[in-house]
Amino acid sequence: MKNFLATFVICLILCYIFLLFGGAIILESFWAAFVLVALIIAVLVTVLIHQESKLEELEGRIKALESPEETQE
Repeated sequence: MKNFLATFVICLILCYIFLLFGGAIILESFWAAFVLVALIIAVLVTVLIHQESKLEELEGRIKALESPEETQE
């Protein structure tokens, strides 16, 4: 829970800085706000997909490492 709260506070600070330095101008336009939200969602989905593929690679490597040990025992 501490990690989530720390991340949330950092995100709040970054959003405040973004709005302070001209983010309000971008958010006045519907299409600019729409593109900004789509960009954020796309980044999050890309990160999650990349993380999932890394986990699958790691699972495969672990199975490959465990399989010779099982045959030796």
